[in-house]
Amino acid sequence: MGEKLSRVSSVAAALAVLLMTALLSVGVVEPASSTTRRAAPPTATFTVSSFNVLGASHTPPGSSRASGTTRIVWAKQLLDQHHVQVAGFQEMQAVQYTKFAQIAGSSWALYPGLTMLKRDSENSIGWRTDTFDLVWASTVKIPYFNGSLRSMPVVLLREKSTGMLAYFANVHNPADTSTYPNQGAYRAEATRMEIALQNLIAPTGIPRFLTGDMNERASYFCRVTSEAPLKAARPKSTWVNGVCSAGSPRAVDWILGSTEVPWSSYIEDRSALVAKTTDHPMIIGDATIDTATFPNALTATPPEPIVPGTTF
Repeated sequence: MGEKLSRVSSVAAALAVLLMTALLSVGVVEPASSTTRRAAPPTATFTVSSFNVLGASHTPPGSSRASGTTRIVWAKQLLDQHHVQVAGFQEMQAVQYTKFAQIAGSSWALYPGLTMLKRDSENSIGWRTDTFDLVWASTVKIPYFNGSLRSMPVVLLREKSTGMLAYFANVHNPADTSTYPNQGAYRAEATRMEIALQNLIAPTGIPRFLTGDMNERASYFCRVTSEAPLKAARPKSTWVNGVCSAGSPRAVDWILGSTEVPWSSYIEDRSALVAKTTDHPMIIGDATIDTATFPNALTATPPEPIVPGTTF
């Protein structure tokens, strides 16, 4: 009997030693680093362009520039060169759209393209299909020459690597020309409507982007960014102590985004290839969005589409 008790005591002692060792081991485990405790929020960086490609009707046979279909091939080369993933096109007329679709194949999708009136192709939004999926597409009507309403696209895209949603709108406001002089009032009304659109979709909490040929420089930037939650991709166009500081912009072309969106690598390309492609600079910027800043961008139920042909 004594032998059995001795054996039990030995086993109990051994178990006690094991338990104490385990407790001591737990006590000296190093805390996990912050990187292992909390994964970084999904982040996407993509390149946006505002690109007036100069309509084919401006370069008929015998003009000093190449044809619209030749120039759109160069435009595609520039998109590839700058790794553009979303582009707001202006003046992409039907023959240029058709040529672009031919050479881009399934790598790019555009809206509205030729799904509406031929003239509506001019202000199409394009996106690389390996980077974005289309959620929905619609239009708003903006005054153009002498107040004639033109359809401008608004699309909701989903960035594939993160699943995040983003709005993109693209516009072309009327210029003062010899045929259509004194268009300032119509530009002002177009700007008012563009501000109204941004204020309509801003409460969704989804990042927003606006591209276009606004045919105005500092005056457009100062008004739009004072009346809607927008920030320019152009780093020299900003607000300082509540005062608009546009930074003497040379171009009438703009890329803007939600005020929370950080921009980098901003370029106004005036290279030789751009100069023979169009009479505008090619505007390019890199935008970054993340779910910490835009948690609603990962919503499982996207916002309802804007009613096609909306006016404000």
